[in-house]
Amino acid sequence: MTADAFAAASPVMLSVAADASPGLLSRLMGTLARLDIVPLHVYARRRADLPGEDMLEVDIQLPDTASANSERVAALFRTVVGVHQVAGSV
Repeated sequence: MTADAFAAASPVMLSVAADASPGLLSRLMGTLARLDIVPLHVYARRRADLPGEDMLEVDIQLPDTASANSERVAALFRTVVGVHQVAGSV
């Protein structure tokens, strides 16, 4: 695999900040399932640092085969009820 091919097909990490609600993770995973994407890694952490702030931080690593769809996945994640912010990195 050449360096250009590797750069074009590298895993993508999406970070999601959302309300800590019981169905949030399943809604995110359902979005990936509809696109036939199995994540490489999912890490979720509940943050309740400030009074009245109960947030969930979710990092999802997509496989290199899904890197071409990463913008679409991020846009769909933004439409999920409870999601406040989606950021991505290659």
